[in-house]
Amino acid sequence: MTGDQFTDRLLAQGESKQVEFKASVEPMDVIGKTVCAFLNTDGGVIVIGVDPKGKPNGSATKAQAEALSKYLRRTITPKVLYDVSFDGTTGGNVITVGVPVGPDRPYVFEGAVFTRKGARVSAADALVLRELVEVSVQSTKRWERRPSSGLEIDGLDRELLTETVRRAEDRRGIPFDNSRAPVAVLTQLSLLQSGQLTNAADVLFGKKVAQRLPQTRLRAVCYTTDRAGDFLDEQLYEGPAFRLLEDAMAFLKRHVSIAAEFREGQLSRESKPKYPFNSLREGLVNALVHRDYAAFSGSVSVSVYTDRVEIWNTGKLPRGISPRDLPQASHSSILVNPDIAHAFYLHELMERVGRGTYKIAQECRDFGMRLPEWKNMGAGVRLTLFAAKAGRPTIDLNSRQHEFLASLQPSDEIRVPEYVERFGQGITDRQARRDLSHLENGGFLVRHGAGSKTTYVRTEKIP
Repeated sequence: MTGDQFTDRLLAQGESKQVEFKASVEPMDVIGKTVCAFLNTDGGVIVIGVDPKGKPNGSATKAQAEALSKYLRRTITPKVLYDVSFDGTTGGNVITVGVPVGPDRPYVFEGAVFTRKGARVSAADALVLRELVEVSVQSTKRWERRPSSGLEIDGLDRELLTETVRRAEDRRGIPFDNSRAPVAVLTQLSLLQSGQLTNAADVLFGKKVAQRLPQTRLRAVCYTTDRAGDFLDEQLYEGPAFRLLEDAMAFLKRHVSIAAEFREGQLSRESKPKYPFNSLREGLVNALVHRDYAAFSGSVSVSVYTDRVEIWNTGKLPRGISPRDLPQASHSSILVNPDIAHAFYLHELMERVGRGTYKIAQECRDFGMRLPEWKNMGAGVRLTLFAAKAGRPTIDLNSRQHEFLASLQPSDEIRVPEYVERFGQGITDRQARRDLSHLENGGFLVRHGAGSKTTYVRTEKIP
């Protein structure tokens, strides 16, 4: 598939409670009201430059995307992490606006508060406004905004802060009122509250953060087998979260083996790591950004086994999001630590709101790997990436599945009842779901939606 796969999937799924299509970027105030409403409710994605069925109409331009981004930053308060991007899809160019669930409600667009019910955007009445304010009061108590006891400006990694500002201005196009004044920068990033540096400031830029917050350490272990026991290497890293990411990736690159393959008809060999490094990096970013830092006995851990890599962090998936939702193209984006997430975005370590887990799953499919697995594990969340097999992976298929794959073209969709009717040969819905899940695990299908609305989309992989 060419173009932006994520946006292609959104267009194929159609409009929903969290996906809205717009024909044009004008009038921009309509877009602004919708973004504001998404922030005040469950988040979502706006795709601009398409008809009601999701077909690009040719109206979207990169200049419009840049103008819209500046307009939204100017008209929506308080400031929040969302992205405006210019995407090339299989049908043409579109603009997408990814909006998370807003952590600091109520959000205001040009002096008014908007909310969303179903697909309808409306101004908030007094009751809804009161509920939003109550949520906002709770957000001020979150751990990342509490003062970090003992942290002073001199205790910050100023070089790292300067680099974040530079990337924000040069690469993200986000200006600072006074980029050379640390106090002004930290205030604008909400990392300085009432004259005190926050826990988020410590996590991101504290030179000796582990002395104040020992739970910020990251442990990395490489084991000799597929079980915990004897190990080849063990490291305990500490420092700002950006440095932890660098250290953990260096550890993985030392211990992830590279397989060399000779393919039929080729004289040269192909070198391929057992895991896609982009997915490993994305998994680490998610662990560092979304973990529960308030758990003082917690941490982030990276475990390398002979057949898999596990990334674990304290915390749990936000309410309303299950592990099955994470590989899907559309699910709520709920920022557990929005101030930390915003800094990672500015530092170019987070690309798109709500797309990280989808990107991991898609890259694993493209790599010929088993789908990654997310699990709530008591006090934490564990991501497991399974090693790619040497050579071309194989999967045993029954006659129904072979007939099904031969009948569909890439991007074709099917639901369970249709599969039963066309290929089922008298099987039950339960067996049909097993057939389709087996094909999904093999990379032949991608699942979208849940329950009765679940659809399976044919990929380009051939058996």
